[in-house]
Amino acid sequence: MPASGRVLEDSIRLSKIRKTKLTLYMVQAVMLVALGVILVFIVGGAMLKPHLYLPFDSFLAVVVLLFLIICIESFFFRILEIRFARSTSARHLMAKNSIRRSLIIAIVAGVAVVILGVPSILGGIENTGSKTLSLSTLATPPSFFSSDPFSLTKTTEVKVQATRTVQVYLVDEETFSQYYYSEDSMSSMYAFRQNRDPSNYIVNQELTINVPNEVGYKKYYLVLNDMDNPGTSATATIGRDLSGTFTGIMTLLLIALVVANIAWVAYLVPIERKYSSGSIYK
Repeated sequence: MPASGRVLEDSIRLSKIRKTKLTLYMVQAVMLVALGVILVFIVGGAMLKPHLYLPFDSFLAVVVLLFLIICIESFFFRILEIRFARSTSARHLMAKNSIRRSLIIAIVAGVAVVILGVPSILGGIENTGSKTLSLSTLATPPSFFSSDPFSLTKTTEVKVQATRTVQVYLVDEETFSQYYYSEDSMSSMYAFRQNRDPSNYIVNQELTINVPNEVGYKKYYLVLNDMDNPGTSATATIGRDLSGTFTGIMTLLLIALVVANIAWVAYLVPIERKYSSGSIYK
């Protein structure tokens, strides 16, 4: 075959490879949107009223997984593009750009792994979501949610401190709205409290209340009962943890992303060096 015919054939193949790659990426983008709707609104129980709740933790894990798949696909397509490129300079430039892009991805993913994997950094992130509330019978009971509106952090516990013995009841929004302003409100709060165990509602200087998270996105109130020591107030510190999706499957996917891109760089370096001598790009 004449050289001009070979160049033309390679050009046609290269064009088809790029069209196939673009089509595949568009299909995957549509799949990502569909999966986002399913995970956020159907499986995750997203809602706009009475409170905004859009659980993105699982969706972000799917985004990383799909990005990993796209990276592996791009490796395959890049091999074909280098093979059917029309010049040594083009092959060198393709390899060089792929190395640079993979290094950037590996560095970003590696930083994310460090953030999610180092306890001190992780603890610092979780502490930023903590807050302190004041409890008093003279004020409306404070409230908090079982997670943030995007489900990136979960409320795991409430630490209550008081100078004298008091009782603190953890009640959900429905119970609070229905019974708190009734005549026998404190008895109702006691009867419908979430912290059922006696050791989990009597504050003797300090108490840790475990917050249930298996019921989805809920609003809770902390109701103070100072009948043992009237006039005693208390403070409550809300403790949050990062979603298990981040500290578990997300970390594993990010590690896989780092490994895949570093392996790809190691594969491309000899190819880039092979074509660098005859390339016009340096």
